Amino acid sequence: MIMYKAVILITGMALSGPLCAATAESVLIHYADLAHAMYRDALQSAQTLRDKIGLLLAEPTAANLAAAKAAWVAARHPYQQTEAYRFGNKIVDEWEGKVNAWPLDEGLIDYTAASYGSESDENPLYNANVIANKTLTVG
Repeated sequence: MIMYKAVILITGMALSGPLCAATAESVLIHYADLAHAMYRDALQSAQTLRDKIGLLLAEPTAANLAAAKAAWVAARHPYQQTEAYRFGNKIVDEWEGKVNAWPLDEGLIDYTAASYGSESDENPLYNANVIANKTLTVG
């Protein structure tokens, strides 16, 4: 009950303050600033990931693999924060699957529904399903 009263009090204070005077322009500017900050963070973490992968390729060690994995995990959070902006930008849907599929397609690891498709121009192992197959031929 105390929490409920606090929410009512805070909400009432917020509605009576200068935020109610927001204009469409100020909302759009804030939206753009927020999106820019999120995409900047995603870009910076992606650049770090690129560098760690480059180091792994140049020097394939367990430590460099661990660093690349950690960079990938660290890059996911800022990228995921930008997901809400997908609905405002149609072009994002054209490349989004390539980002979320890194480093592989779901069909490489496990079975997928028929609607997933049976082939890909970009990935010959698109639906290899390594879990269900004891052998895999590459090339």
